[in-house]
Amino acid sequence: MKVAAVLTDLDGTLLDHGGVLGEDARLAVGELRRHGIPVVPLTSKTEVELRELLCRLDLGGIGGFENGAGVVSPGGVEVSEKAVGVDRLLQDLAELSSLCGAALTPVSELSVAQIRRITGLPRAKVPAMLARRFGLPFLAPKGAEGGLAAAAARMPGVRLTRGGLFWHLSGTHGKEDALELLLRAGLVSRPLAGFGDAPNDAGFLARCDVAILVPRATGGVDAGLAAAVPGGREAPFPAGRGWAATVREILREEKR
Repeated sequence: MKVAAVLTDLDGTLLDHGGVLGEDARLAVGELRRHGIPVVPLTSKTEVELRELLCRLDLGGIGGFENGAGVVSPGGVEVSEKAVGVDRLLQDLAELSSLCGAALTPVSELSVAQIRRITGLPRAKVPAMLARRFGLPFLAPKGAEGGLAAAAARMPGVRLTRGGLFWHLSGTHGKEDALELLLRAGLVSRPLAGFGDAPNDAGFLARCDVAILVPRATGGVDAGLAAAVPGGREAPFPAGRGWAATVREILREEKR
């Protein structure tokens, strides 16, 4: 099967810690480009961050931002009808905190030093990371998972997801909604290969023709992701190295 496009999460999947495109991944992106196969990021990053990355990595100008809140392309921006503004989400986060009885800290309340320690981002990139319109990343205490999920289930119109670094509160959209927007606009076509490393990637990976689960740096594929995408194929290494190795396997298989 010759894939028509590669859809990918960024942090911990295509990119190494700190948002770095490693040499293996850079070369693999180049191989895909030579085969006429676009690389399309579907990310929890902001539109500002996504546009900068699309330009810097020469990925072609198409991608989804803020966990499916919208997509960008050379033709402009399309926002999902499910998207909710961040001011409303801050109110929802306060309600979620009250319902689950845990202190939840939105990323906007973290210091620059804390954000840099968690994400590995250089100081100059923190403002773009904070330029959120439709999603609210936050931190929760360890062990709060069950209470968070139960409380969120009692709040209509919002969605709780677990990313690689943060929890995310948003409207009921997910990365799968960005995929649907891209398909509807004819910006990508099947067959599709998808790469992800966290539970918030499960929705779009389940809709791809080939789903690749990228293991964490600490070892092994995230258990929640593996359970949600049981037919997924595990990459041999974490982050960009595993992404690149699997891309090359897919390209070799196409020649057989």
